[in-house]
Amino acid sequence: MTVARAESPARGRPRDAALDRRIAEAALDVLAGSGIAGFTIEAVAQRAGVGKAAIYRRYSGRDDVVAAALDQMHDDLPTVAAEGTARDRLKASLDFIRTPMTQTRGGRVMAHVISAGAQHPDFLAVFYERVLRPRRGALVSILREGVAEGWVDPAADLDAAATVLVGPMIFLKVWHGTPVAQIDTDQVIDLALRGIGVRPASGS
Repeated sequence: MTVARAESPARGRPRDAALDRRIAEAALDVLAGSGIAGFTIEAVAQRAGVGKAAIYRRYSGRDDVVAAALDQMHDDLPTVAAEGTARDRLKASLDFIRTPMTQTRGGRVMAHVISAGAQHPDFLAVFYERVLRPRRGALVSILREGVAEGWVDPAADLDAAATVLVGPMIFLKVWHGTPVAQIDTDQVIDLALRGIGVRPASGS
């Protein structure tokens, strides 16, 4: 699966932004409901209430439509309040990540990504680039604020720290119906800070 962002045509009638969005939303709905195996242009067209020609005027094929659908997933991100500490924003972001898969459209898409990853590694790579990488970058930025606030060790590898924090959230997201889901996000943060938090220098 090779995906490139669709380009606007150089000539002809201007693109209808509202229709573009409707098609992308429909594509995301189909992806959330049927996964990559059941994703077809026909299904997207029916969901969007348009003809297949309207989709092919915008996208080169199924892979391009999938990319547009994944780009649309950014619209479900929560707005994290600017006030408060970076730790407050970190907790809010991690709480969002651990939201049970069945409760959001993005979560249902992720469930399909996880189940289809072995059969469709290219789809997994596209999902990472379009969805996970930007969200991971936002988390690293919050940790960088934590360095400035003095509770994250400036020598810590922030990419590795983000992995340490996100991993348990994905686990809790998947196993939300079990007793382990009672683990609080603050507990995970506190445990991670034992490794990446600032500690007095030896001998001080």
